[in-house]
Amino acid sequence: MLGARWRCFGLAVLFSLGFGAGMARWLSRSVVLAQPGEPLPLSVYSKSASYSVPLIALNGQTYVGLVDLLEPLGSVEARPDGKKFKLRFSAPGSREIELQFHDGKDKGKVGGDTVKLAAKFVVQDGRGYAPLSSVSDVLSRALQAPIRLNPSARRLFVGDVGKRYSLDLRSGTPSKLFISFDAPVNPTIATEPGHIRLTFKRDPVVPSVEQITYSDPLITGARFSEHDGAGELDVTGTSALMANFADGGKTIVITAAPSAPPLPAPQPAPAPVAVAPAPSVESQPKAVGPPRHFVLIDPAHGGTDIGAAITKDLPEKDVVLSLARRLQHELESRGIAATLLRNSDIAIPLDQRAVSANAAHPALYVALHAANTGTGVHVFTSSVEAKGTGSRDFLPWEQAQSAYVEASTALADSVMAELISRNLPNTLLTAPLRPMNNIAAPAIAIEIASPDNDVADIAKPAYQLQVAQAIADGIAASRNKTREARP
Repeated sequence: MLGARWRCFGLAVLFSLGFGAGMARWLSRSVVLAQPGEPLPLSVYSKSASYSVPLIALNGQTYVGLVDLLEPLGSVEARPDGKKFKLRFSAPGSREIELQFHDGKDKGKVGGDTVKLAAKFVVQDGRGYAPLSSVSDVLSRALQAPIRLNPSARRLFVGDVGKRYSLDLRSGTPSKLFISFDAPVNPTIATEPGHIRLTFKRDPVVPSVEQITYSDPLITGARFSEHDGAGELDVTGTSALMANFADGGKTIVITAAPSAPPLPAPQPAPAPVAVAPAPSVESQPKAVGPPRHFVLIDPAHGGTDIGAAITKDLPEKDVVLSLARRLQHELESRGIAATLLRNSDIAIPLDQRAVSANAAHPALYVALHAANTGTGVHVFTSSVEAKGTGSRDFLPWEQAQSAYVEASTALADSVMAELISRNLPNTLLTAPLRPMNNIAAPAIAIEIASPDNDVADIAKPAYQLQVAQAIADGIAASRNKTREARP
């Protein structure tokens, strides 16, 4: 077991190399919380980008910066001149338009047309702020597109971008509620007794059915609401519910949650546990039915353990769960079965993660983390010393990975080769990571950072898909090489 001095040194090395708080936190087992007092965001959805901008309170009104609002949608050139504020804006494929406002005036011009504001325009520190309640009129004229604004929920839709859904309750044992969307979605999922809540922060989900009641023994109803910059679908039931994704993320199936086995009693320092490292087929118990090759994907953190604050509105736990679902889909599309150790917003202790993984006997284990510093993809293998084992050997809990170091390294090399082929920045490291040290199977950890200098880009679907495809291809290539090497 590593001492505190090495732990502090290890964290410093990780940060100095540009690895984020997420991986460092895995070693320290601490949690970074979002800082209080930050301005509430406005969620903006458009065909070109989904993003959030800060809102500020001025003179008893809620305001938003025009440059912040328009910049992700096209080219912006702001020219403050004392109390005057002029802005030139052009969206891709459209003509340039000029916006003119004056500090302290409740009227302005957009493309030569006069616009009446709900409150006075504010110029502060060279930046122009418009009242939130007036941005629909301003944007519709500037973008020549319909605008939908829900000011109380802090959600703004540019054009016809809303994702709609349908509900289909199918009776059975147990019943299942199929929620079908017209495009893939990636909500945060939270459960509590009698409820499962799907929160859509970055997806422009709009209410198709605001509320419905069912006379079903399991699922009793569903209600959609908008608040805090997000849409939320709350499904109620008579017992614990769970969610599963299908059809590439376009369908979410709600059904009864399986009865979970009791967790082992927590121990401050687990005593060495006899873990059979499965060095040979002969030493393993006989399986019932044919052997199943599957990958266990372990999205880090969850529940109150948010991981790193990637941005003030994007915790690490949400990033890795999104990536895990994409990776599962990519693996299954390649004919490789994959299971998520965490498929909702729940906290799982490190020891329980390892216990669950070893009990499942996966062919491969992949832990997922995210970083708020650095760029690209970081691939980790355990730094425990490799040990050959005989058929009668057992390994202590902290060294369960030692029998699989060679296979884990080969897997990491295969994933690295795919990352390189896609020109994704990458780094390969070893570290004494938990729960990977306790896993009795080939295991790697993947930490995803931003592809560029904008940390928010870590959540872009195209980037996550590219990373997931590289990991899946690396796993597929590694499996093929293993098969070819067999006599």
